[in-house]
Amino acid sequence: MKVRELMETAMGQQAADLHLQTGRPPMMRLAQGLCPLPGPPLSEGDLRQVLQAVGWSGGDQGDGAFSWHDALRCRLHVCREYAGLHVTIRFLYPLASLPPDGDGPLLQRLSCLTSGLVLVCGPTGSGKTTALWRILQAINERRPCHIVTLEDPIEYVEAGKAALITQRELGTHFATFAEGIRQALRQDPDVILIGEMRDRAAMDAALTAAETGHFVLSTLHTPSAAQAVSRLAGAYSGEAQQEVRCRLAMVLQAILAQRRLERQGRIDIVREVLVRTPAVVQLIRSGKEYQLPTVMQTGAALGMRTMEQALRRCGEGGTS
Repeated sequence: MKVRELMETAMGQQAADLHLQTGRPPMMRLAQGLCPLPGPPLSEGDLRQVLQAVGWSGGDQGDGAFSWHDALRCRLHVCREYAGLHVTIRFLYPLASLPPDGDGPLLQRLSCLTSGLVLVCGPTGSGKTTALWRILQAINERRPCHIVTLEDPIEYVEAGKAALITQRELGTHFATFAEGIRQALRQDPDVILIGEMRDRAAMDAALTAAETGHFVLSTLHTPSAAQAVSRLAGAYSGEAQQEVRCRLAMVLQAILAQRRLERQGRIDIVREVLVRTPAVVQLIRSGKEYQLPTVMQTGAALGMRTMEQALRRCGEGGTS
């Protein structure tokens, strides 16, 4: 099997993912769904040939990232299943090569923030990392500051322009996200990107970073802005929960909750938007985040929208 030809065929068609499963031909994810590539079923030896070509040394289970001939960053997942070995490669196309984001003005506005917390939420594959890096790229273009990223794994590799960028990877440069945040605070940062707030320790450290005057960006795997608030508060109990609600209300600047929508041969990112207002602050502090959709429904002048409104807008031919 010619690994280079396989990779370049998938990239040439702007595939989002490449699936390599023992006993099946290669399959790539396009806007219309999974499509097979021409060729015979793959053997386990074929898959190991691919893993060797991309520099994988993690055995039959694990996650990682690699650069394909210095042209493209890719995310890698390897697992063993009933059929045998299964390899999934996600292509991380350069931001400049992607279609413009329909919320470009909003992301530009968020890039002007110098403190507080911005969360991007949604399921795996919904474009959370891409949205965060669009914000960071806008900062890098014009603001002389220090950006520290804490990632798992490093996906986009960005050279510093106006900004100094320090990119660090979980497991290689720090042991946990909480530890990475504490280390970042000693690096004179202005902006901190946290790949994911996975536990209470990381949440605590992220809130502390935002409270001490830094601009913090992170992700959560929740489907809505209201559920993101509930998820953060739900990591605590009793008096600690009320305290974290107050802390979050003090620093939260925006929550973007998004979905990837595949239709009619194209991919849209549909996005719910919550931005900081006095009403939002009060609802978070008082534990009434279930009322946040009402604020979003009436906050169009501030750029807010619920997921239902975003889906309707997308269905009418607009971009989200």
